[in-house]
Amino acid sequence: MSFNLRNIREISNDPLSKFTNEIAKKLSAFLTKDSIDQLDDNEDIYSNGQDIDTAIKFHDDLEATNKFTESANYYYPPFEPDGDKLKLWIRGQNIGSRFVDYSSFGRTTAIFGDPSLINGTPFDLGIYNNGGIKSLAVKFNRPASDYVNEEYATITHTNDVRAVEGLSTGISFFMRFRIHDLATQNGATRTLFQKIDNSTPNDGICVKVDPTGKIVVIVKRAGTDYKKETTTGTITTNTVYDMWVTYTVSGNVIHVYLNNVDKTLSANTDTTNFQTDLTNFNWYLFRRGAGVVGGYVYGDLYDFRIYREEIVSVAEVGYFNTNKWTIADIGFGQVMVANYFAPPVEVTPATIPSFTAASFSFSFTEITPSSTSFTSASFTSTSFTV
Repeated sequence: MSFNLRNIREISNDPLSKFTNEIAKKLSAFLTKDSIDQLDDNEDIYSNGQDIDTAIKFHDDLEATNKFTESANYYYPPFEPDGDKLKLWIRGQNIGSRFVDYSSFGRTTAIFGDPSLINGTPFDLGIYNNGGIKSLAVKFNRPASDYVNEEYATITHTNDVRAVEGLSTGISFFMRFRIHDLATQNGATRTLFQKIDNSTPNDGICVKVDPTGKIVVIVKRAGTDYKKETTTGTITTNTVYDMWVTYTVSGNVIHVYLNNVDKTLSANTDTTNFQTDLTNFNWYLFRRGAGVVGGYVYGDLYDFRIYREEIVSVAEVGYFNTNKWTIADIGFGQVMVANYFAPPVEVTPATIPSFTAASFSFSFTEITPSSTSFTSASFTSTSFTV
């Protein structure tokens, strides 16, 4: 099915319809002009709202003949146009036996222990409205839990979620998290996520935070370790972080982006220390892998994603972090205001007025059916409050 724009003609002579059509044309041209003028790639129009957690792309697939085809002009969800690259997306928005995988691939996940669902304040997803709670997270290994240092999450191994094995170009990981304790746990460094892809292991990844606040990234590919670390004090307790970790096969390049900053990395000399159970290839979040009794994170998980064969660029990290939206009230509804964020405003309840007088007198006359009248005596009060 196709529609040729050249054959579209205005057939209505109704003045209101003609006026409405003309306004719609001008409004459409006005709304798109600035966006189109600024495009480096005319195929993609970005709306980089953090409230949807990533960049949206609208694709202009018009043919040169100005025809719309069946496959043209679809709206792509946030992870498109490379939806096949987003292999996993879980969010800390529920507790129970598993996390939901929003990647559309339906990965098998599991939650262990008894973590709690918490208000994610002060982190705000970017939409200011009157909804109250701005974000949610799952708190693992709180000291009061019966399962403290036994709480974590897993993603079942499949080829599509391998950490390193079989990569052609590279891989990107995103995690939004908060840590409440940096001290080693049972002798192991607190581990944000870890996976091995095979039993030797020849391929795997481990991302951890040592007691000095360094982020340590260890990538093992084809039997060789590539290890990098940030400076001390990069991570502090009780702070929410957006972290991207990328690994590029060509040159074995590692990047760590933290809250939209490409962190300076240096060589790390830690012992690789992957898990001791070399038969379990699942992903482990907030603990070291199978067989290691330690490295559990006392902290909050907001978000975790895997982009396989996708190396996130500095610009894309910027899209993800720089914009926020505000819902604003207008006379006939609400609008979304881009590139502006209004903090919550506390409204002070109105003060109830009061009236005080030295004396207050009133009288009334009541007319009854029998025309009998009644006049009150004077009433006096030292204080009368409305």
